[in-house]
Amino acid sequence: MSNNTFEILVTHVRKDNKEEYGKIERIIIAKIDNPNEPEYNEMTKMDLEIALKDKFVSCNVQYRDIKTDALVCNVFVQKPPEGF
Repeated sequence: MSNNTFEILVTHVRKDNKEEYGKIERIIIAKIDNPNEPEYNEMTKMDLEIALKDKFVSCNVQYRDIKTDALVCNVFVQKPPEGF
């Protein structure tokens, strides 16, 4: 975890998403949507942990960075779906 990068455990993939993902993927934040923190700024590791740890996070993948093999995503912090 760093200012704009974290690892995520992939538990769900949209039905229409045909891409292959590892069980754990490295995410580079392009944009973050968090109702508790509507303005996204560069974050410290601690800020990122507070914002994302133990939360239901979804990632809208923009592309995979060829150099780092990380996914560049728009990140959304939200309530978990029913039954999760």
